[in-house]
Amino acid sequence: MSSWFALSVALPLSIGLCTSFSALRPEAIDWHRRLRKPKYNAPHSSLLPLFVLMYTIGGTGAYLVSNEMMLAQHTPELVAARAGQLGLGFYWLALTFIVLWPRMLAFGPSLKLALVDLTVGGLFQFLAMIQFFRLTAMGGMMLLMCFLGTVALAVWNGALIQTERDALPL
Repeated sequence: MSSWFALSVALPLSIGLCTSFSALRPEAIDWHRRLRKPKYNAPHSSLLPLFVLMYTIGGTGAYLVSNEMMLAQHTPELVAARAGQLGLGFYWLALTFIVLWPRMLAFGPSLKLALVDLTVGGLFQFLAMIQFFRLTAMGGMMLLMCFLGTVALAVWNGALIQTERDALPL
């Protein structure tokens, strides 16, 4: 097991666990109960497995890309190094924005700002996915699954904004 494994998988996994367990604190659960949610809302208890799964899959994809970047078996070394560096840079930027999203959603000034944060994170995730596909299909597919999860969260965030708007008195 290389040091890239620890950086690529263990760090996002620990971030996901910390974020998810902080979402299970009593004040976060109370906030989630008071929130006007759409009809198709997932239960609050599903946040922990969702975030752990997303961060683990994304981290594993980043590990595959970093491993491929070192080996550079099927691409010229310069192309592999450049795509890998870009992809991993975009991945870490996306991870930063997506980690901030639950905090902004729960304690931020507005749901719209949380949606902007998640959209920027999704954009960086999409750019990382493109670079990951240049190196390894499996790493790109793993990030594609994370990107689809991020899109689902953005749709849910948008539905929260719409539900809140519909509940306002005219």
